[in-house]
Amino acid sequence: MKQFKYKSYQEYVAAQKEANRKKANKCWAVRDNIKAIAEYVKPIRPLLGLCHGTRGGYEQKWFREFLPGCEVWGTEIGDASAEYTIQWDFNNQNEDWLCKFDFIYSNSFDHAFNPEYTLLIWSEQVRPEGFIILEYDRRNEHTGEVSKSVNPTDPNSTTIDELISVIPDWLPGCHVLAVLDMPVVKVDYQKAIVIQVRHEL
Repeated sequence: MKQFKYKSYQEYVAAQKEANRKKANKCWAVRDNIKAIAEYVKPIRPLLGLCHGTRGGYEQKWFREFLPGCEVWGTEIGDASAEYTIQWDFNNQNEDWLCKFDFIYSNSFDHAFNPEYTLLIWSEQVRPEGFIILEYDRRNEHTGEVSKSVNPTDPNSTTIDELISVIPDWLPGCHVLAVLDMPVVKVDYQKAIVIQVRHEL
């Protein structure tokens, strides 16, 4: 694992907001992959979901489409003008969200300021037995092979195997329930890591 070293948290926030502005019209998520994840989530009969780091808001829009009756919102550190989007820095806890969501989805985990702490925060936002779903591919590794090395915009370089191996230590009581193959693959592989949350708050 590698992490970019910022001079301050303020530098991190500024870099993420600027990246959001520059990539405002780009969407990393794929509709068919969100559909596949929604099908996996359906058996728990979710009523409330949260997507962290959604920029244009496509993720929550598609989840709402494929999970009728489930209210799904997204967070964005920068401009939050997209539908069903809340302006929020996903590295920070919101006391109103504790144990509130049936699932949390993100394809932006490589943007976390402190991956271990951020994932712990997300786990506290999920009800017991709910899911955290991290969509991941080689671009998230930022090793220089497929995507550039760690930088102010993409501060974390973690392979999928490294991430899976640290989950039990980072989130005591939680475990990786499944690693899903996504139907649409853009770069080498496309996976969704499903973490089942178990905690006592």
